Amino acid sequence: MNSLTREQRIYGAAGASILYIISLFFTWFGQDFGEISVEISGSDAIPSWWIILIFAAGAAAILVAEALNFELPAIIQPAAWAAYLTSVTFIVTLMIFLEGDSRKFGIFLAIIFSLAAVVLSVMHWRDEEK
Repeated sequence: MNSLTREQRIYGAAGASILYIISLFFTWFGQDFGEISVEISGSDAIPSWWIILIFAAGAAAILVAEALNFELPAIIQPAAWAAYLTSVTFIVTLMIFLEGDSRKFGIFLAIIFSLAAVVLSVMHWRDEEK
């Protein structure tokens, strides 16, 4: 992972955040009761899911803006903000994962994408602080 360039880490974290947003609409939990099937998507499983959506979209936007050398306000430290926002999405997803039963493929994808976003964002933040 240390062999990745700065741009690869940034675009990888941004892409993982976007894939996380997509995984919010997949089935996270489900149960079959004979002829009745109950399926719960990420947007149904997470209370106030739109806040997590904003965090993931904000992290992706900040990362892409930094990769394209877009001038952000001085108060925004892109690497630190991206690491924070992606870590919140990962922690919330992990809490939902550990809480529920009968998990489906959507929550596994969400865990993978949010973890990838956190790892790449933190790597980028660590290298920017040097």
